[in-house]
Amino acid sequence: QHIAKALNRRSDAVKKAIKRYNDQAELLDPPATSITWQDIAEYTFVGEFDLLRITRSDIRKEKWTQKAYREAAVSYYKLCRAREELQRLNVEVRRLQGFIYEETRHTETVINQLTTNSPLLAEELRRRWTLRSSINMLHLQRLEQL
Repeated sequence: QHIAKALNRRSDAVKKAIKRYNDQAELLDPPATSITWQDIAEYTFVGEFDLLRITRSDIRKEKWTQKAYREAAVSYYKLCRAREELQRLNVEVRRLQGFIYEETRHTETVINQLTTNSPLLAEELRRRWTLRSSINMLHLQRLEQL
């Protein structure tokens, strides 16, 4: 599937390569089998790719062409990316915790200051802050579980 997508993106270059291959294949004694765009488009697996087989060394024998090795490599790189993602998440968790703590401190300070100057506004902010702080506490509890 990945090969088919890549081939479609680079179809002009592939068609030129096919023409060059076929031109050279005719010059061999005996002439090598020519290939068409349709042949290339139908190949779905590296091991089926005759063009790779008839090169100087048959790369189908290489370990990277075997399914188990390719899957192991994919798993390895996914594991590497997962470790990187964990590092980034650890940083983001700390940032979010810090933001919540700072927001709590700041909001409570503002509410306390408004209590003397504007009690109605302070009460409205306190009411809204009660809901928001309860949500923040749920977030903090979940973050602590990580």
